[in-house]
Amino acid sequence: MEALAFKCERCGAPLDVSPETIVAVCPYCGFPNHISGNLKTDKIYIIPSLDKNAIAQAFWKAVDKDFDLSKIKDEIQIVGIEGHYSPYWTGSVHVYGTVRYMKREEECHTDSKGNTHCHTVERHYTERVNENLRLLGSARRQVRSFGVDDLITHYSKTWPAGKKLLDLEGGEWERIKLEILNTEMDERQARLIMREDAIDVIRNRFLAKSDRIERFDVHADDPENVRLVLLPMWTVYYRYGNSIFQTVFAGWDGKRVAATEPMNVFRQAQYLAGAGVGMAVAAFGAAFFSSSPVFAVLAMVGGSALSWYAGSRVLEGQRVERERKGILG
Repeated sequence: MEALAFKCERCGAPLDVSPETIVAVCPYCGFPNHISGNLKTDKIYIIPSLDKNAIAQAFWKAVDKDFDLSKIKDEIQIVGIEGHYSPYWTGSVHVYGTVRYMKREEECHTDSKGNTHCHTVERHYTERVNENLRLLGSARRQVRSFGVDDLITHYSKTWPAGKKLLDLEGGEWERIKLEILNTEMDERQARLIMREDAIDVIRNRFLAKSDRIERFDVHADDPENVRLVLLPMWTVYYRYGNSIFQTVFAGWDGKRVAATEPMNVFRQAQYLAGAGVGMAVAAFGAAFFSSSPVFAVLAMVGGSALSWYAGSRVLEGQRVERERKGILG
């Protein structure tokens, strides 16, 4: 039986299609052809993206606003700008149940003489859970590239409006012409993962605020409003000196979400100083090994770790900034 051949709906050129392909971009005219497979195309949404020129402008604006990069702007050269659409499953999951946990708290009282005495007590709490969680997860299984987690974080903060892929106008796609990465998870798999992720979100929340979870009885309903969202991600590669660095932008608003940047002399001096302090702490601990072995071991391990970390950062010759840490503007 002859295999089904896919052709471009606009120009008739042959398309390279795999079993996971949801959209095949024609290599000749750039038209996005909808290859449904096991997915319903009416559940595929796309977030409109800025074009390459707008991303280049966003990069130079980011350079101007960066304290370190603005000083070396004239020595920076863009060597490439690449963009693509990555598929993500999103949906809403209702979680409900009961969690009982223990938390150690300090309890203080003042005696008749005015002296304050404190001691630690274990307090037990029971809370009910009943809420809807909006989740987003990658539809691809391979190792994520630099900036992907940061892109998801930014999307979860902004939730930009999308449109159905079927409603995308040909002229708008012609302006962008971004590659769409294949999805590797169907809707059934995505629903199972969302339910598990929803329960993990609640569990991690209580782990963070308690010392021990004593009873965890939380359930998740089947996700609702499940759809496949295509997020635009742009990466600008630039040269400074003999090294190549990269900056990742969210395609819908030009927000810089992650970046590797050259390390200036001042920061190198900071890390070198940190390495020196680490070595001094380790040497100090070794000197007191005979009198206080526990303290000595802690000082040696901590000092060695600090020295290794600071020294490795100097050797890397670059620093990493991420939007979710509040560093990027």
